[in-house]
Amino acid sequence: MKKQSNVIVGFLLVLVIVLFAVLNNKNVPVSFGFASFSAPLILVIIGSALIGALIVFLTAWTTLWQQKKQIKNLTQENEAYQAELQKKIDEAKEEQNRQFRNERAELEAAYQAELQAKEAQISQLKEPVEQQKQAPKQSFNYFD
Repeated sequence: MKKQSNVIVGFLLVLVIVLFAVLNNKNVPVSFGFASFSAPLILVIIGSALIGALIVFLTAWTTLWQQKKQIKNLTQENEAYQAELQKKIDEAKEEQNRQFRNERAELEAAYQAELQAKEAQISQLKEPVEQQKQAPKQSFNYFD
């Protein structure tokens, strides 16, 4: 909608300039300081408008070019920051995984040590029972 209104306003301005130029068609002297000549006012008005439009176009174009260059630089900078941030995230994930694996290994080692200690206790408790089972029963034969 904004572009349409800009086009309409631009068309109206061109229409006003053309009408003004057509209504003023007398010859007028034009002086540039170092040279002067006589030309119809319509050509002077249209020429001045075209020169003004060219100046505006060149000014806008240089500004647009500078903005595009700045956007390109900022985009590259942003990509560099994104890459650096992703690298830091990956390093942090790796460090966290490393810590997790170390803690898990420590817990597994502690669990295995505790398991071996319990198995040793169980085997110690079983030994007297097995010894009692294996010990020959002394039979007392009173008839011998």
